[in-house]
Amino acid sequence: MAIITIARECCSHGAEVAEKVADMLGYECISREILLEAAYFFNIPEQKLLHSIHDAPSVLERITHGREKYLAYIRAALLEHVKKDNIVYHGFAGHLLIPEITHVLKIRLFAAESDRIAFLQKEQKMSPEEAVAFLKNEDKQRVDWTRYIYNSDIHDPELYDLIINLTHLKIQNACDIICLAARNDIYETTAASKKFICDLAVSSHVKAALQDICDAEVSADDGVVHIQVAGQKIRKTGVAPSKLQHQVQEKIREDLNREIVQITRRIPDVKDCLLYTSPSPRDSYADLVCRLLLEKR
Repeated sequence: MAIITIARECCSHGAEVAEKVADMLGYECISREILLEAAYFFNIPEQKLLHSIHDAPSVLERITHGREKYLAYIRAALLEHVKKDNIVYHGFAGHLLIPEITHVLKIRLFAAESDRIAFLQKEQKMSPEEAVAFLKNEDKQRVDWTRYIYNSDIHDPELYDLIINLTHLKIQNACDIICLAARNDIYETTAASKKFICDLAVSSHVKAALQDICDAEVSADDGVVHIQVAGQKIRKTGVAPSKLQHQVQEKIREDLNREIVQITRRIPDVKDCLLYTSPSPRDSYADLVCRLLLEKR
């Protein structure tokens, strides 16, 4: 019983290896399904999610961290499958999306450039020159993406447990090696690790669902979700009495708390929700809203 992630260069037989390994082990094989499920549950266009894991971040995204929002949706969807155990995931960056899970078997595949070019010529009807240019661009996008999002080198061997070069190996050879490794005791899911993954799946799902309305720290324990939200503080504006400012502040806090609880309780496997408030820096979201409301009076 294991969780396997397969990273690979473009056109390096990743899907073929993943599907064969899953069939040999009797595991679920997932990839694009994660995007579809994340898009459905969080009501996000699939194209935006695909863009978030394909193209290197723009300068604006590096400043605003907009891409991390979409990655949180994908991570939440992936964890919904991971908590069921016995899966092979060959989507992009699976080994980076769930670093907290220590017993994941992380594989990276390489194939000869000539083999990758031949694959594109056959499947996409590209010329050799077009195939070379396509692979160069794809490889660069993946290197840049990993560097900017995770501050990691995609070629760093420490990110993986096994690096398999398919230049001289057949697909079956690679699958046999992966299956042998997956059956090792160090990748076996225990009762404790199963609970950890289930709690992580719930907390990640809640955090992803809340990220558009508040900045929250989320943890879960057997379905009981603990949410720590920065409290709202209103500065005195000199425009309205303190009593009015306090009333507006309380109204915003109550509305926000109500929305947080409603969203959280709609998430699968959430049994209860405990909400905590802590002080926040000045100029919070509530400050801005309250000043706007008071200025209109």
